[in-house]
Amino acid sequence: MLRLLRRLHRWFGLAIALPVAVQGLTGALLALQPALPGAGGSDAPPQPASRIVAAAITMAGADARVIRFAAIEGPGEPVTVQLLHQDGSPEIIRLDPVTLEPVAEGWLDRMWPTLRSLHVAFLAQPYGGRSIGGWFGIGLVALLITGVPIWWPRGGGWKTALTVDTRLRGYRFQRSLHGAVGAWSVVVLFVVAATGVVLAFPATSRGLMGLQGGGPPRQPPVRWAQLDPAPPDIDKLLAAAVQAVPGARVGQVMLGGRGQPVRIFLAHAGTDGAVGRVALQLDPTTLRALSIQDPRAAAPADQAYRWMHDLHEGAGLGPVWRLLVGLSGAALVLFAVTGPLMWWMARRRRARVRRAASQSAPAT
Repeated sequence: MLRLLRRLHRWFGLAIALPVAVQGLTGALLALQPALPGAGGSDAPPQPASRIVAAAITMAGADARVIRFAAIEGPGEPVTVQLLHQDGSPEIIRLDPVTLEPVAEGWLDRMWPTLRSLHVAFLAQPYGGRSIGGWFGIGLVALLITGVPIWWPRGGGWKTALTVDTRLRGYRFQRSLHGAVGAWSVVVLFVVAATGVVLAFPATSRGLMGLQGGGPPRQPPVRWAQLDPAPPDIDKLLAAAVQAVPGARVGQVMLGGRGQPVRIFLAHAGTDGAVGRVALQLDPTTLRALSIQDPRAAAPADQAYRWMHDLHEGAGLGPVWRLLVGLSGAALVLFAVTGPLMWWMARRRRARVRRAASQSAPAT
């Protein structure tokens, strides 16, 4: 039985080594992104939101109308205002919240959306890339399950199994490194892989959990003609949102068309993921809360689904969990190197043994 598991683990691992390494590397970078330092900037109080929006409209031109306002994410970070032009083309303006000067988008800012697309769907969203990533996640779960009995120490050699023996060389060193890193990361990897599979098939997983559809209904695209030339007072919207959800911080404001409610996304204090994310709908005229989707009042299945999202992304459990998720992604890259390297070294060693055997065999 153990021999069969080794064979399955080896060939299945070789087959998916490259895509799993890509998911591991991109996942590690995405998990650690929020922990990276900001761009740096003034510690002075930011300008009122309405003044920031007015500055963005002035820069974009007279025909520009606001559809989204994203608040400050952290110290030194810019504020983002998304606008729509009459010809239907969108424009995103990033502003320093203190000086109201435009902030150019650097190469690092442009890299994150590409990395996320590569991680989630291998840059193939129109071709079912999200499902492809989910199937590779299932493969990773299978590798983890088969890897445990293969690694399990016989005869009580736990210290050897849990440490890397730097005195070894060649195949034996690669095997020691592969096994020890796997032993220390298998629990986190299993959580990340299993939750990734759930998120890769949202309709199926939500259906099995008794949740309707693929999540909260999305707002239809807004056309330029539906937007008011003068946006509502953003400061009043933010004040009404905080009053409706006391203690929460505002993340984004999504303006709807004329007569449509404003959607505001907030986060409870001390949270950094979907578990603490609140979706609020406000009447832009009366500032009355029309609906509040608060995870604290959600059904247990909905809360469990949000936790899967946060556990996969490294959120919800503080900086230690985020670091562990990042390190588990780096471990996948290591496995994708040491696994094929062990196979190649063993193959070369068997070839040498066969050659030596054939050379030492007596001539007939």
